[in-house]
Amino acid sequence: MVHHAAFTAFTALVALTQAATLRRRAEPTCTDFLIPVSASSSKMIPAGSIPANLQNPTVLTDYLASQLESGVAGILGGVGNAEQSGNFMMSARYCVPAVTVASRANTIQYLQHAITNTKNYWNGLTYPVGFDGDMYSYSKVASDNGYPTIAIDNLGSGNSSHPDPIAVVQMALQTEIAAKIIEMLRAGQVEGPVGGKAYSKVIYVGHSYGSIQGNALAATFPDAVDTYVLTGYSGDFITGVVPLAAGLAEPAAVVMPRFADLPVGYLAQSYEPGRVYGLYTVNGVGGFDPAIAQYDFDNEGTVAVGELATLFYGVTPADKFTGSVFVVTGQQDAIVCNNANGADCLSPTNKIAEAAGFFPAASDYSYIIPNKTGHSANLHYSSPDSFAKIHTYLGSQGY
Repeated sequence: MVHHAAFTAFTALVALTQAATLRRRAEPTCTDFLIPVSASSSKMIPAGSIPANLQNPTVLTDYLASQLESGVAGILGGVGNAEQSGNFMMSARYCVPAVTVASRANTIQYLQHAITNTKNYWNGLTYPVGFDGDMYSYSKVASDNGYPTIAIDNLGSGNSSHPDPIAVVQMALQTEIAAKIIEMLRAGQVEGPVGGKAYSKVIYVGHSYGSIQGNALAATFPDAVDTYVLTGYSGDFITGVVPLAAGLAEPAAVVMPRFADLPVGYLAQSYEPGRVYGLYTVNGVGGFDPAIAQYDFDNEGTVAVGELATLFYGVTPADKFTGSVFVVTGQQDAIVCNNANGADCLSPTNKIAEAAGFFPAASDYSYIIPNKTGHSANLHYSSPDSFAKIHTYLGSQGY
């Protein structure tokens, strides 16, 4: 009996070890590296001066609202013709899929995060201890479906260059940098772990600010990307200014010691309940683990004042983009679907369906609106289903 028990225990141990090994083998092989990029763009000039205390939530809200009402095509958008250019080091995470799908060998997914996030958003916040990282890892699901991915820290975020946070870190330049990197990927000019491989198809996957940036990319460079997946997107971002401000953005150097070297123009959210209010579901809706929301706050990224001031530059019709678009926005997304009755993307109208107007020439515009899901869609219990539906859609479009 003792021998049998020992054998049973040994068998169970072998099974657990094999299962753990299988899980490890299923992970993509990811490498962080830097991509040198030279880019130039028009520098957005404000209609009036930018308030010195833009980190004050009330001042920020009033400023964004006043700029939108000014009739300018996007905040600071298209008013001046001042040019800026520079050489930047862009931090990237390149993941080779664990599963080989021959038809996807020359297709890459380009992943772009939101403000106050970094590229870690796409890897389940880099598998925090105590959480099922695979549940929140978009890169893992892409790997399971045979797609290589490259996630970028936006200019001024994560481990990318941190230039002047007001005059340089603006949406127009961010968009130009993304276009440059995608051009390099297509031409086989990205070295490091990519090894100069040329990708003939590019899928752009954005979240929130990254989705606005995708909108801008489709409008400015309609042939850069084959298809877009936009999460946390509706084209109605002005309604989310108040929920966004609830996180009480302050100079990042004051909020967390790890940001001590950043100048005042880089901000971070200082109030965890306010961040939850803006990025997760509220009023008892549920749908997320409070512990991961706390982990998200503890490991947040920054936002540059210039990013906030040019936030709506990209929300403009992409008249010449003829590829496909798939949108994933939670029903309770307070940033893009806020209204007098609370966050609801289906009331009083379907805001996600209406956003098709930003892609009038698209070959296809489809969407899902997962319930019990706030703005940070990757970090809710609905994420596995959303990730699966994204990849089903990509497959249906021939990618």
